[in-house]
Amino acid sequence: MHLSAFISATGLLSMAAAAVLPRQNDPYVGYLLSTFTDADPRVFWYLSTADNPLAFTPVNGGDPVLGSTVGTEAVRDIFLTTNEQRSEYFVIATDLDINADGFSWDEATRRGSRGLTIWRSENLVDWSEPTLAIIEDETAGMAWAPSAIYNSTENQYYLFWASRLYDIADTNHNGTATLDRIRYTTTTDFVTFAPPADYVALDSENIPLIDQDFLSLGEEGHYVRFLKDENVLHVYQETTTGGIFGEWTRSSGYIEGGVVYEGPAAFPDINEAGKYHLLLDNYVEYVPFETTDVTGAVWTASDRTGFPAGLKHGNVVLVTQSEYDAIVERYGS
Repeated sequence: MHLSAFISATGLLSMAAAAVLPRQNDPYVGYLLSTFTDADPRVFWYLSTADNPLAFTPVNGGDPVLGSTVGTEAVRDIFLTTNEQRSEYFVIATDLDINADGFSWDEATRRGSRGLTIWRSENLVDWSEPTLAIIEDETAGMAWAPSAIYNSTENQYYLFWASRLYDIADTNHNGTATLDRIRYTTTTDFVTFAPPADYVALDSENIPLIDQDFLSLGEEGHYVRFLKDENVLHVYQETTTGGIFGEWTRSSGYIEGGVVYEGPAAFPDINEAGKYHLLLDNYVEYVPFETTDVTGAVWTASDRTGFPAGLKHGNVVLVTQSEYDAIVERYGS
């Protein structure tokens, strides 16, 4: 079952979209990384095998597999998700062009895109035209860094992103906003969405948050959650045994706190039970880490042999042999 696949009606059983478990008689054989570049903000794919998870090789000759023609016509923070049956796939991305004339981060956070760019496929290789899904209300300044979880009990997706909110009377967003927080909605089709709501907001602790990622630990309700603290530009982790709407316990300090990082992407090792990988974006490229003590937050630098330079904020999904073969047949590797 896909680890982004399901949540119980009480929210106690949830699975993280950054990882997958094999279905019966359909083992996973490799990893698909979705990413972008600052210079070319489109969707790029890389594949690796179970025997060498970090040796990602570009598909499609290193050219992008998807590009946006909606919104700003540029995408960042790429996230691929699917349902339990793996009968549909969605690529979701931030609608943001930092290369646009006159671009400023202040303008992007006050009056940026409140939508996400989305593609849909039924086979992982034939994709729809992109759509711009408006998921935030008019008080929001932007919608950044999406991730998604599929709930098989409810047959719907939980969609998460980061935003900041302005007073309802401040229609032009000229004033002071709330701190950045993690928001969420639900959807069955990425066309219509429930009203957005806060998922994690730490205004009382004066901590602005972006870039959330989940990692399932393989037992019901046991998860790690990664978040970026915008005050210090570091990533920290929290652990729960009560599902994604349960109580979370923060690990001390930050992951590799001596270096600024964002865009965490975590995934399990296919061949070695209890081993996990974590990619952290140092504002230039991803740096890989690994652990066999994930609840202890003991992350060490990985051997970077074969790990390509220039990878940016995205996510990694485990793929079956048929999915792997379909990608290679269509795009090459």
